[in-house]
Amino acid sequence: MSPEPTAKRKARHIEIQAKLRAGIEDGTYPLGGLLPPEQVLCKELSASRFTVRQALAGLRSAGFIESRSGFGTVVTRTKSRETITHRMTTFEELLRYPGETIRRQLSIEPIIVGSDLAHLLKIPTGSQWVHLKSMRLARDTNAAISWVNAYILPRFADVLDLPNPDGAPLLTQIETRHGHRAAKADVEIFVGRVEPELVEPLQCKADDPALIILRRYRGADGEVYLVTHSIHPENRFSLAFEMSRQIGTGA
Repeated sequence: MSPEPTAKRKARHIEIQAKLRAGIEDGTYPLGGLLPPEQVLCKELSASRFTVRQALAGLRSAGFIESRSGFGTVVTRTKSRETITHRMTTFEELLRYPGETIRRQLSIEPIIVGSDLAHLLKIPTGSQWVHLKSMRLARDTNAAISWVNAYILPRFADVLDLPNPDGAPLLTQIETRHGHRAAKADVEIFVGRVEPELVEPLQCKADDPALIILRRYRGADGEVYLVTHSIHPENRFSLAFEMSRQIGTGA
């Protein structure tokens, strides 16, 4: 028998991926349960091992399953998650979230910075700030993209009380109301874990991997006036940089 055309093989693994995903979403394969072994799937679906592996790879990439050595293929998510990609080519784009997201404010409170928070944010211990807890959501679907802790100097915190129908970022709100513009930003990007108290709002599991972005904004006077600490569960948010090297003509 001649081999199947490539296009047909591709369509088949996509078909199997969709079928398995439907089984995950309708509870046939429950959260925390196991998918059947590859050889069983091959027999049940009348497909080659290569095709089944392609289908499983697609589900794994989308965050629905994980392969655990000596245990099997575990269902880790029963609903699709939305991913936002932030593409940056300028300084301004680095500082702001993409326009397809919005901020939902949850709580606002004045705080005195303790030593642990001061170390994380690199701001003075004992200084007074306003702490905003918020969610960053996909504009069209309200899917949770990240949890954001924002820390604002009190003299700029009145922007939190203003109507914000367009979902403008804090940086823009402060600049518009107070004329205080970021002259410098310190940005740290690292991998962490989702804390238990964020499991429900982010719709994920405790200790899930998370992309964490810490931004400290300084005015022309060099003073830090805004810090944002964003926690993005895996596969919710990605950063894409486009950079060009300027090549001089001199020797």
